[in-house]
Amino acid sequence: MTAGTAAPLVTLPHGGQLRGLWEQGVRVFRGVRYAQAPRGTLRFAAPVPALPWPGVRDATGFAPMAPQLPRTARADAPMLGGEDCLAVNVWAPPAEPGARLPVMVWVHGGGFFRGSASEPLYDGASFARQGVVFVSLQYRLGIDGFLHFEDEGEAGSRGGAAPANRGLLDLLAALQWVREHISAWGGDPAQVTVFGQSAGAGALACVLGMPASRGLLQRAILQSPSVACQTLQEAAAARRAVAALVGVAPSMAALGVAARPAVLHAVHRLAADPALRQQHGLGIRNFFPLRPVVDGQVLVASPLQALAQQWAAHPPDLQVLVGSNAEEMRLYHVPGGAMDRVTEAQVLAFAQEVGLGAHAVQALRATLPPTHQTPGELLCALQSDFYYRVPAQRIAALASRWARGAHAYEFGWPSPQWRGRLGAAHGVELPFVFGNLHTATGQELTGPRPPTALAATMHQGWVAFAQRGDPGWAPYAGVQPLVQRFGVASPAYAPHPEPVRLSLWDGLL
Repeated sequence: MTAGTAAPLVTLPHGGQLRGLWEQGVRVFRGVRYAQAPRGTLRFAAPVPALPWPGVRDATGFAPMAPQLPRTARADAPMLGGEDCLAVNVWAPPAEPGARLPVMVWVHGGGFFRGSASEPLYDGASFARQGVVFVSLQYRLGIDGFLHFEDEGEAGSRGGAAPANRGLLDLLAALQWVREHISAWGGDPAQVTVFGQSAGAGALACVLGMPASRGLLQRAILQSPSVACQTLQEAAAARRAVAALVGVAPSMAALGVAARPAVLHAVHRLAADPALRQQHGLGIRNFFPLRPVVDGQVLVASPLQALAQQWAAHPPDLQVLVGSNAEEMRLYHVPGGAMDRVTEAQVLAFAQEVGLGAHAVQALRATLPPTHQTPGELLCALQSDFYYRVPAQRIAALASRWARGAHAYEFGWPSPQWRGRLGAAHGVELPFVFGNLHTATGQELTGPRPPTALAATMHQGWVAFAQRGDPGWAPYAGVQPLVQRFGVASPAYAPHPEPVRLSLWDGLL
């Protein structure tokens, strides 16, 4: 089967056909709905599976992204996206149904309130050319996906209150769709690797700790997993904050009929302004206003605790690849100059909020080079460890103990962007993993001359893990486990380079 003039067609197991496109020898199907549009009575409901259809449906255009604002939104910025966002996109090599190719399912990040699978950086053609069926998915964001509504006696769709963590339920629904339908593209539903970055990796960490995910995937890659969740009290504070900025009651009924742009602007303002978050009762550690909530039903515990409990009770038949970047929070503190405005008081306030004492702050400062001991650099290091680096190490350790296998990495290539200050920041690894260095977002992260050899190495490692469970380096195991370090001088494969920094969080994360 080769690319020709005829558009590729697939027939789904439960009825209906899809017509896609040939793009450079790869079959591409965009905007395939896995759930009904969450509008009207379905807006705050659990996802409802998409219905089969007669005949052939066009699958050449992306579904709308989940409703959101541009990253640098002004007060009059228009809304992007739309409600009918619960869709997947498939890039597949030429193959017959039943070919049993490995499958990779991508979950984008974006702080649980922005991002989309249609971002050109996430184009999956490079994976398909390696013999992988690549799937990217979208899930509900913002208040639709993650604002928690308490049981206030309000009638939600189908007579019940809105379930918590609807965005996580969307992920489960999408993975169930993959299990039932991916064979139509020649994908093997028994060889599924999920992978995500930032909020996407954090959402997957939540899902991995949920019994409902068993059997839906065999491997997981977590890039900079953002696993901080909200308590019920924090979730209530977030709901009241959004409602106050919109000017409505903090209820599902009121927020459900409020003008969507006003709600989006309220969430965006809270995300952009730490002082505003604190003014409305959100603690310093709540870097973004909306997150998964430990509600006791969908999420019975925080991700690290849930993984430890679930995996100890039922060791999973799962292989895990997990890692982080060396200077994660530079993405947030360098552009705009925030790093240069940080005070010692802010450093100590954050440390106190997350349970570190002043002695730990000084111990961390001692691990930094002299040029990186300013308050801004210190806060960046603290937050990088708290939000991403230590959770990645904890997941690697749990997987090493309980799962079928674990591999770990650290990305250290210093981006020259922002006059050389961006460094190995959050997200800089993405264009290397996807092999999409040429995209606008890739160039924004890496600059015009990124090392193509590093991209080839990382991309092939991710593909090899999806194919065989072996990315090309030894497992994370033993008393002194080894970590693959990307973009740094040798030794590239060694124990974690900063054990003292990691040890400061013992008993806290």
